[in-house]
Amino acid sequence: MKRLVICIMVFTSLLQTVFAQSVGTWHSYAAYYNTTMVAEGNNYVFAVADGSLYSYGKEDNSLNYYATETGLSDNQIKSIAFNADENTLVIAYINGNIDLAGEEKMTVYNLPFLMNSSNIQDKTINDIFCYKEMAYLSTNFGVIALNLKRKEIKETYILNVAITSLTIYNDDIYAVSSNGIMKASLKDNLINPANWHYYTVDISPVQQICTFQNSLCFLVNGKGIYYQTGDQPIQQLINAQYLKRIKIENEKLITFSGSELFIYSSLTERERGLINNISDASSLKDKNTFWLATGTEGLTGIRRTATNQYQTIVNNLANDGPKRNLDAFLMMQENKLYIAGGGRWTDRFRNTGTVMIYDTETRKWNNLKDVNGFIDATCIAVFPNDTSHYFVSTWGEGVYEFKDGEQIQLYNHLNSGLNAIPGTNPPANYVRVEGVCFDKQHNLWMTNSEVSNVIVVLKADGTWAKLYYDEISNPTLADKILIASSGDKWVNLVRGNQSGIFVFNDKGTIDDTSDDASYFYSYLSDNQGNIGATEYLCISEDKNKEIWIGTNRGVAIISVPSRGVQGTMSCSRIIIKDSNGNNDYFLKDERINAIAVDGGNRKWLGTENSGLYLVSENGKEVIEHFTVENSPIISNTIQSLAINDITGEVFIGTNKGLISYMGDATKGSENYSNVFAYPNPVRPDFDDKVIVTGLMENSNIKITDSRGNLIVQGKSTGGQFSWNCRNVSGKKVVSGVYLVLSSTPNAKESVVTKIAVVR
Repeated sequence: MKRLVICIMVFTSLLQTVFAQSVGTWHSYAAYYNTTMVAEGNNYVFAVADGSLYSYGKEDNSLNYYATETGLSDNQIKSIAFNADENTLVIAYINGNIDLAGEEKMTVYNLPFLMNSSNIQDKTINDIFCYKEMAYLSTNFGVIALNLKRKEIKETYILNVAITSLTIYNDDIYAVSSNGIMKASLKDNLINPANWHYYTVDISPVQQICTFQNSLCFLVNGKGIYYQTGDQPIQQLINAQYLKRIKIENEKLITFSGSELFIYSSLTERERGLINNISDASSLKDKNTFWLATGTEGLTGIRRTATNQYQTIVNNLANDGPKRNLDAFLMMQENKLYIAGGGRWTDRFRNTGTVMIYDTETRKWNNLKDVNGFIDATCIAVFPNDTSHYFVSTWGEGVYEFKDGEQIQLYNHLNSGLNAIPGTNPPANYVRVEGVCFDKQHNLWMTNSEVSNVIVVLKADGTWAKLYYDEISNPTLADKILIASSGDKWVNLVRGNQSGIFVFNDKGTIDDTSDDASYFYSYLSDNQGNIGATEYLCISEDKNKEIWIGTNRGVAIISVPSRGVQGTMSCSRIIIKDSNGNNDYFLKDERINAIAVDGGNRKWLGTENSGLYLVSENGKEVIEHFTVENSPIISNTIQSLAINDITGEVFIGTNKGLISYMGDATKGSENYSNVFAYPNPVRPDFDDKVIVTGLMENSNIKITDSRGNLIVQGKSTGGQFSWNCRNVSGKKVVSGVYLVLSSTPNAKESVVTKIAVVR
């Protein structure tokens, strides 16, 4: 008994740690695997990995990660530069958005002018050049001049040509364009394109330009670096074929290839270091210290110890997080989030085989190492009771089996029941499998597209079965298999020659299809007829055993799924009031890519263009609608969803990476033996909701003071109830101990926990 009590205490402590994230908060899970940009500041070194920003504190060795929920205005960074004069980090995003960030507290000032401009179609920012209080942005239409001191766009130079690099030399501005080098005087009106002229040099193609030692320096693609002082002839500084970039920092010219670092203190003095995987370099403060972006090795710091000799002082600074921002498929099993990052539509995406596993208890990531030939992972099935053993389908190679992160088998047309697309050459690249899942008997079910036998099973005894159904032979894209609580199996055929919904029941005789019940619905109908859907994108079963189907015409709900195999199934759609007060179908013109059911039987709907919706149990009430305009969500294109039923955390896979939202619904417990509230006690500075969790599903909750006076009452959302520490009148409660009483319709009311409030 003593040991049991200790185990319960440890488990409760673990749960309270897991629940540390407040309801309603966001958390970004961006990849920081491949560091490609670096900019040293006064006290921090800033780096970009996989389009996301992080920093290293030079004084305290701290690592800080930045995202929209920490104050950035956008995601997917294209370029960064640090202006030491204004102590400002300039951040340019792929979509043309611009942030100016103060170094110490990372206060962000957003300049969305270019992103929001309707007159400028191509918003690509190619480079950032800092000069005094200014930052000049080279773009695909010309130049943007930012005044960092005033935090405003001073001028925009529409040159109607792509500018890739610029510099200032002797009061003239030089810009490398796709047509050659352009030049203008800073004293002229630079807004007028007539004041810009081409500057002729007999070297090409110039990739980048800078000013060093009172000379113009040119990086010429495939030839090296040249320089010109005044009107003197152009001379070559270094003959090197693979130089990536030049930077002028700390009175030094820094250039590098993938494996060599060159540092010029003058036009005649050069040092060289051998460093692997250099993508970028920076040196602002100490002339002997250099910071390097070194790809998958993260951020590296080196210090000069002697001529041509460098010592590594900081190495492998990269986030212990997801490997890539690829998350086409998400699933939760035993507190672990499994992610597959492949892609397919009319053809495959050819994404590197990506399987990532996040342990929500330890908050640690386990990224599957790259496997030769493994690309476009589409789905994951975890072996029951063994989270280290899983199967991964691919859109071309068949199904991989992994154990403890190591490949132990590849199942394809040569050694399994899977088939390659007829007539393909070579067939090994055309074994297209989208869905994999286990049933209760540990049989692994798969969908095999563009072949006659679409349903394939690796049985628990190791033998294979191929199930032929004439109505779904040779479909373009057979997607996932949902094994419903009834035992019926649902397959959404997404698009192409046989789009629709296929429902079947094998009656427990996998090898014998003669007794199967099945039906293929080439379209879905409600009481008004065909709903008009042509794409069937996802399927989910809710707690009432209803089937929710995401289509390109919104959501279809199957209230009596038992009619599916009978061929008499019909659907209903969600009807809401439109902006004019008229009844209309909810999201009738939107693609629903993902549906997830939370502990309160509410539905999370991931759309193609409209962000993320949380709707009530029947879908008729919109509880939340998250978009990039009103929340930290990183994209309005939602690809996948998964919910941790223990914590309520909703994982959201977008086309730009993974983010999560801490929801307020959890799975109901079997009893009231492990109910607790957090935070508890409630401190004076706390101004959020207290969460009571561990409740039985749909509990009736009353909170009273110590004298039994009712403070508030309500119903749990699944196994969780939130309280804002106010009474029914909205007034904050005073200091004291408050009792949480809970009951289910079939149980007596009892005190399940207490909350201490300190004012």
